[in-house]
Formats: sequence, C-alpha cells, structure tokens
Amino acid sequence: SSQEQIVIARLIEEHFSALDHLEKAVADIEREVTQLRQAILKKAFAGELVPQDPHDEPASVLLARIQAERAAAAPPPKQKKRKAKTKKMPL
Repeated sequence: SSQEQIVIARLIEEHFSALDHLEKAVADIEREVTQLRQAILKKAFAGELVPQDPHDEPASVLLARIQAERAAAAPPPKQKKRKAKTKKMPL
C-alpha cells in the first residue's frame, strides 16, 4: 500500500542520513589519526616519548660506534689482478 511505501521510504532516508553521519565521523577520525601519528613521530624523533637517561650516549656517538663495528667486521676489499701490459712493436 502507499502508506507502507511512505514508511519504508522514511526508514531508508533515516538510514542514509545515519550513514552520512557515520561517514563524516570516520573521515574526522582518519584525519585525527593522521595528526596523532605525525605528533607521535615528531615526539619520538625529539626523544620526548620516554624519560631520557642522562647516562645514555648521544646518538651521534652510537652511530659512529656502529659504523666502526661494521667496518671492523666487513671483509677486506678484494684486490684486482693487474694484467701485464705488452708493448706493441712498430711494424
């Protein structure tokens, strides 16, 4: 009947309206998550996520030590064999 059609149409409109609100909420949350992720990364790189131990060595010293350890552990570079040069005799 037409009365049932009106009720069904109203229910569909209400559900679409609820979906629109949910989509907006999801978009807002996605934006907030992106901002929070950036803020966390910024704090992590600034060393602000955990209390800093004053006895820890600076990152530059740690990196230098790691590079030195890698260099010491790396095999020595292979030397290339040189081919003997032959002199060309003029004809």
